[in-house]
Amino acid sequence: MRDRRGMRRFVRLVLHTAAAHPGVTLELISQRRGDGAALRGEFGPLAVRRPPGRKERSYDVVWYPWNGVHFPTAIPSLVTIYDVFAFEEPPRELLARWREQGPLKRAARSAQKILTHSEWSRSRIALVLGVPPERVEVVLPMPDPFFTPGDAVGLPEALAGKRYVLFVATREQRKNARTLIAACARALRGRDEMLAIIGKLPAQDAKFAKAIGVPIREGAVNDEALRALYRNAGVVAVPSTAEAFGLVAVEALACGAPVLAANTSSLPEAVGDAAQLLDPLDIEAWAREIRRLLDDPIDVMRLRASGAARYAGVDRLEPARRTLRLLFETAAA
Repeated sequence: MRDRRGMRRFVRLVLHTAAAHPGVTLELISQRRGDGAALRGEFGPLAVRRPPGRKERSYDVVWYPWNGVHFPTAIPSLVTIYDVFAFEEPPRELLARWREQGPLKRAARSAQKILTHSEWSRSRIALVLGVPPERVEVVLPMPDPFFTPGDAVGLPEALAGKRYVLFVATREQRKNARTLIAACARALRGRDEMLAIIGKLPAQDAKFAKAIGVPIREGAVNDEALRALYRNAGVVAVPSTAEAFGLVAVEALACGAPVLAANTSSLPEAVGDAAQLLDPLDIEAWAREIRRLLDDPIDVMRLRASGAARYAGVDRLEPARRTLRLLFETAAA
């Protein structure tokens, strides 16, 4: 819970919703010693304890929010499975891959209910883990209410006055950085256009960008800077070959950013008609559309308005309340 990125924001919304519910007594379970003070600092005077024993029945229900069952228990459980990429992606390191797969296998065996965040993910969970689809509930997340259109306050100084394509980088091959880098080599022009990267590219992709002359700027950012980056982006690019939901795309849309996303996996489900969808392997198409959006303010205005309208006036806490209802149903069952 120290990490606030990505789906951890959604988990926090659920916990705050549960803590505010008059019919819920909430306790937090931590497998790491020393987390208690930090958790109480955010959630108030809640009990923070170590995992219960295998036969202990001290709760009505346990929610495992971190992609599987990380400690066994006899208590009825709702388990969030974001993805099954641990069985599908090439392993970075065999022992780490085994540790990622174990909690997913335990969830398939023992969870009363499984929660995931797209119909595409439900189909993958059913296929890879052999779980009947009716055992898997889908709750489409909303972007955190923090992400809204507005001024780019907090934009990193190095990007002030620049036009940039924004990309969130991780080490997974499925993020498809190579396609975007190659497209930017064709699309970007001049010193004032660059590829801005949240996080850090894998070393081989950074070398590739340097070799073909793509100007990049990498770095970690806090939530305020991330929102400013979304708001000010010329394009937010999500070229992934596989995404369990596509939170970056929906956060960017909620900030009124023009979004180009791959037409694969859960991304069409996540963005609807508010983003432009492209073949993730078609470098020429990505280059053409990046250049067009950088040059066409009218189409950019259309995409910005479409993204902002998708979440304007929408109750963004409803997915958290739906998750809480699933916990009640699991306890009752």
